[in-house]
Amino acid sequence: MKIFLSFANKDSELARELGDCLAKAGFHVWNSEQDIAPGDNWAKEIGKALDDADLMVILLTPKAMDAPWLRREIEFAIGSKKYEGRVFTILVGPKLEAIKGLPWILLKLPHRQVESSKDFADVAREIQAMSTNPNPSHSNA
Repeated sequence: MKIFLSFANKDSELARELGDCLAKAGFHVWNSEQDIAPGDNWAKEIGKALDDADLMVILLTPKAMDAPWLRREIEFAIGSKKYEGRVFTILVGPKLEAIKGLPWILLKLPHRQVESSKDFADVAREIQAMSTNPNPSHSNA
């Protein structure tokens, strides 16, 4: 399964850690910082990756929603028939801080709140289970 990993640039280190955990779980992960070469057309490459992906995983930390590209990717996924039921959000940090500024719809879709990257392996297993279950349940852990 191909995963489009959406994150704010300031969270690139966390995104790499999450991508590594997802790859170890058997997913092919597309990460803009690793998969777009210097000089490439970012918008075109992101569009192609969104078309190719089976699932969007959104990595959110406090203030991540301030990032314009992240907001655009989320808006695309929420409005796309292709991603209906295929969006999983990971909220990193204390719960109240993690959900500040978060579009309410993301809390209605499958998501998981974690304190830090040490929980990413568990999240990868949860996404793996979700990908084999056509009717995923919403998580608030």
